Amino acid sequence: MPEAKELPDMEKDLDFATLAIAHRVITREQLEEAERTIEREVDVGKPRRPVEDVLLEKGVLRSEQVWAVFKAKERLIRDARTRGQRIGGYEIISKIGEGGLGVVYKARQLSMGRIVALKVLHERWVTDDEFRKRFLVEARLVGRLSHPNLIQVIDVGRYRNTLYFSMEFVDGEPVDATLDREGRMDIRSAVAIAIQVAGALEYLHQRRIVHRDIKPGNIMVTKSGIAKLGDFGFVKSSLESVLSTEGEVLGTPDYISPEAAKGEKNLDFRSDMYSFGTTLYHMLSGSPPFGGSVSDVMDQHIKTEPRPLASLVKGVPTRMIDLVDKLMRKRPEDRYQNFGDLMADLEAVRAEAKGEGPPPGVATRTSLARDAKEGGGAVPTPRSGEEYELQKTVSSLKAALGWLGAGLVAAIAVIIYLLVFRKPPGA
Repeated sequence: MPEAKELPDMEKDLDFATLAIAHRVITREQLEEAERTIEREVDVGKPRRPVEDVLLEKGVLRSEQVWAVFKAKERLIRDARTRGQRIGGYEIISKIGEGGLGVVYKARQLSMGRIVALKVLHERWVTDDEFRKRFLVEARLVGRLSHPNLIQVIDVGRYRNTLYFSMEFVDGEPVDATLDREGRMDIRSAVAIAIQVAGALEYLHQRRIVHRDIKPGNIMVTKSGIAKLGDFGFVKSSLESVLSTEGEVLGTPDYISPEAAKGEKNLDFRSDMYSFGTTLYHMLSGSPPFGGSVSDVMDQHIKTEPRPLASLVKGVPTRMIDLVDKLMRKRPEDRYQNFGDLMADLEAVRAEAKGEGPPPGVATRTSLARDAKEGGGAVPTPRSGEEYELQKTVSSLKAALGWLGAGLVAAIAVIIYLLVFRKPPGA
């Protein structure tokens, strides 16, 4: 690990211009022209400006490019501080990311000479018995699992006061990084990832495990397109003593299920279904379904319908919109009740996205097909902005006129729809 006295020299060497050229955001000629501009200003008595200011002024760089270069510098300095440090039988190479319970490093397992991801419990939780237990639950639980779409745990250990476990290193990037760069995903990419993650969730469900933190940041995609679900820090399993208590809220607010947001204790796989739906919503639309403060977002998950996908992005198949809507229904009993139905619907969407007909028998056995045959299920599927507004009107009527019963509310809603949204023949 580099000594502290080496770092200032390294920081000086890693100036903005050097990194900008290394990352090919500017050419050497553009840099030299900017430096000549600075020298001319200095010659007439003006203060020396940073080269990035001149490059911005000349339109050579955009502000987001300047920010990216500085972030690259921070990452290189941070990696230099950790490189060579050893934890147990692992040598740290660089920091990959950081979550609620720990920091994840790219590391080398010295005994095997292989690259791994090493998750280390945060120092602030080392003396907290509950968080130490959570960390060990994650490591021991995931270490028992073996599925091509789950990140595999290799080893669990303790080094001095540090708890850690190593995992396979996934050569790729998390879905949230892809969304940050590209805005949103095309339907084929989203469905390909969704089918793989649904397979991993089904595997967990078969072992009575609830992940409780499904989100884009916890889905890694390899360069060959294999999706792997990871980060089991909030996991709940009947295989281990349940550490959570009634009223405790676990999960990421942007993707949390209504029942988890309420702090309910007895969550099941349908809570993961909801979070999976919000993740797909983000992948397809480019943003999570709700925004605002943490409390506002959690309250919206409980009470508010999201803007329909059809009004946010064009080209998403109706079947996919219906699928996401069903995953995100407020009541667990209105969502998918098994993974067979979900997988059949996803396969039908994939076939539709490829311009093919659904596989033999899929069209009639899908959950969405049955919903349509039975009248749409318990909750209507919003497909347009108009129907979204209608749904909000129905919700308001239910709140104001609950004593009149659901039948009268439905009748009033139909009348409103006919008067407001239906166009007369020939219009």
